[in-house]
Amino acid sequence: MNWIKRNYDQFILGIVALILCVLSGLLINNALSFQQIFAGIRGQVYHNNNIPPIDMTAIQDAAVAVKKPATWDLTADEGSLFVSVPYIVSPDGQGLVNPATSQTQLHPPVPNKWLIDNKLDILDNNILNEDPDGTGFTVLDDWKNVKGDGSDSINPNDKTAHPPYWTKLRLVQYIRQPFRLLFNAYDGDVKHPESITFQINTVDVHQPSQFVKIGDVIAGTKFKVTKFEFKQILDPNTGSNTDVSELTVQNMETGDTVVLVLEKMANSPDSYALFRYLWNNTQFQVKKGKQFALPPESTPQNNVRYTLLDITDTSASVQTPTGEKVTAPLLQQ
Repeated sequence: MNWIKRNYDQFILGIVALILCVLSGLLINNALSFQQIFAGIRGQVYHNNNIPPIDMTAIQDAAVAVKKPATWDLTADEGSLFVSVPYIVSPDGQGLVNPATSQTQLHPPVPNKWLIDNKLDILDNNILNEDPDGTGFTVLDDWKNVKGDGSDSINPNDKTAHPPYWTKLRLVQYIRQPFRLLFNAYDGDVKHPESITFQINTVDVHQPSQFVKIGDVIAGTKFKVTKFEFKQILDPNTGSNTDVSELTVQNMETGDTVVLVLEKMANSPDSYALFRYLWNNTQFQVKKGKQFALPPESTPQNNVRYTLLDITDTSASVQTPTGEKVTAPLLQQ
């Protein structure tokens, strides 16, 4: 160790010489093996003419996408590379709205989301009156069938689904028929109706007056007298009382009753409803209490019938073939 300390520079020089000798040996060994490596490189080359097929799927998809016009996706919250978010002018003309997210209804009362979810053209101003599935019911008709959360709504593109046919029924007119019997006069003590004699005349044919009492059958008719009620009202013009007594007669076959007011025309229970059927835009009359059919639901093979229960000036009460009581509203002009 003392020698190394005294001859430090010679020791370092010896170490460097040793390293150089090792490196020189490695270089000589690599040079001797180069001939063998080169000989391997110059050996026979085997050619392979089988080129693997190129996957053209991505190129073909891109070619189709280029030829296909870009369309708006109304269900998307963001646009794509070539298609923007579908902003349109708001109904009030004050700005732009995205129909997919805007709370503004473009076709009230139908929500934008319902139209978009059913793949309808929300930019069509007449979309609510369209019938895309050809069932005879408009888009608005299908939407009106929505109840609650909309789970039972009608798909306007489904040919197999539609609202009930009676929903297309509208009352055009309540046709009143005048009752042919007229209560003209009475004679007797009003405190004892059973003793009173009532004068009955016909309004449609010239027949002699009949004089009957309570319980009597009116000749030539199916009606009998069942009740009398004495009534008076004050005439504001003269200050005197006007006799408006009522005589009730009943149809012995149907049980229908008619109240006859003294010297006043009454309406017959045989009244009619004039209907407009919006499904095929036809009109027809139905007598109160009678049955009727609605095409295409009723066919010779399927005798489906509705019954007219009652009529007013504003609506008609109808019983469906299943027994459900529904209302046909007055036609809005």
